[in-house]
Amino acid sequence: MKDEIVDEREIKEKPIGAVEADFETVLVDGILGFGLSAGNVVLVLIMALVHASSAIESNIVAMCVAVLTCLLLFIGLKLTDAFQRAVGRKIILVSYMVSFLGAAACLILRLPYLSVALASLGTVAAFFLYGRYLASLARNALMFVVDSIFIYVGIMVFVISQAESLLSSALLGTLCVVSTIVSAAFTKKDHPYADFVSAEDSKRRSIKLKGNNHTLLLIGFMLSAVLIAFSLDFPKEIITLAIGLSIGAAGLLSLLARQLDERVYKEWLKKSMAFSAALLLLPFPVVPEAVCLGLICLYTCFVCLNIIVLVNAVVETTRFDMISPIWLFGKHGATYFGGISIGAAVCALGALAGSYVDPQIALYGSIVVVIVFCSWMQISVNYQIYPFEPVIEENEDEETSVQIEQEGKRKLVWQRKIETACEQYKLSPREREVLRILLKGRDAKYIMDQFYISQSTAKTHIYNIYRKFGIHSRQDLYDFIEDIELAEDE
Repeated sequence: MKDEIVDEREIKEKPIGAVEADFETVLVDGILGFGLSAGNVVLVLIMALVHASSAIESNIVAMCVAVLTCLLLFIGLKLTDAFQRAVGRKIILVSYMVSFLGAAACLILRLPYLSVALASLGTVAAFFLYGRYLASLARNALMFVVDSIFIYVGIMVFVISQAESLLSSALLGTLCVVSTIVSAAFTKKDHPYADFVSAEDSKRRSIKLKGNNHTLLLIGFMLSAVLIAFSLDFPKEIITLAIGLSIGAAGLLSLLARQLDERVYKEWLKKSMAFSAALLLLPFPVVPEAVCLGLICLYTCFVCLNIIVLVNAVVETTRFDMISPIWLFGKHGATYFGGISIGAAVCALGALAGSYVDPQIALYGSIVVVIVFCSWMQISVNYQIYPFEPVIEENEDEETSVQIEQEGKRKLVWQRKIETACEQYKLSPREREVLRILLKGRDAKYIMDQFYISQSTAKTHIYNIYRKFGIHSRQDLYDFIEDIELAEDE
């Protein structure tokens, strides 16, 4: 009974943003702190792409930024324990402030490539600095913060495009300074959620699904394909404005999508990535360039919607699995930016080939490579995630559950069998909670509602328990626990 009381208390703990009283911290720390930081990084990159002299240079800039960010995230992954200590957190804060203030100065001095290099460091520092805070946000609050980043980028791209170069650089530099001040104030607060989770514990608790890595790589690769737009015969300012507005539109659509069935919406996004890439990019050779620009805008919006879902899922996993955000962001972020670097390299080679052959042929060749890669990765995603999915959401076995609960004389033995299974198969603390809920006849939707997580995250953990036990259904789960043999001294 004592364990059950503790479990119920843990389940009912509400994350930040679950009540109206948390609105101020969501607005200041979430949107003005992290949101402004992440949005400014995107804007700095966009300005660097505008200053590039050719499509080849634009792709090389994007590739170098992705490789640098990937390397920094990998370093963070390896130094997780050090960065989570007091000295490490100070290093992150100093890196954050230096990178953003340096990027602001370089923008004003018209040094776009140095500014974007510093922005790469700022990206990593921002995620490491705000990681535990993001993981402590309620799902709706987190989605609102992430959506606001995309809306902010869309608005600012429009504003910057209407201003002179020096004025736009000064404006973005000022916003970088503002985000730095807000973030410095953020670190002075007493955060009850700043728990230390070692890299070893994080690795042990993480869900190991190849499909997750393929999804991260695929979305990163698809984002880099947006660079194909710079091969079109339009002024870069027009292309940049169109892409920026598409990013903002994705943020607005994500807000509206909350009115839809979450599972259907996310499943549609996940399963239609390769198809959408083919649908929107294959017509390029046979339609006017104005239509091509419209298609690339739709493609950008679609990819950004997937990125929004991806960021929410990664942060949610950090909170639910009680994993170090530095470790998880380093692991997943390195894979994601690795995908961007691969895609940027493909686009760069395509743009380079355009110098030797017909540019239209080179462009179409790049598109074909992008679609083939996306299709291959999509197949990997579809076949490697949730192989037991049809049985995960089966109806609750109320009869079996009630029978177990009512057999008082077996209850103590049953609890010992559960504990033995958890120890023997090395279930994480959160998986142990999910297992006990499942054994009470609850389903994925109940877990979703109680832990403030998405249904896909709940399903992932149910599947992972099934995978560790080597079972395929709810009845198999009951039989598996029943067949656990206890030591004689128990």
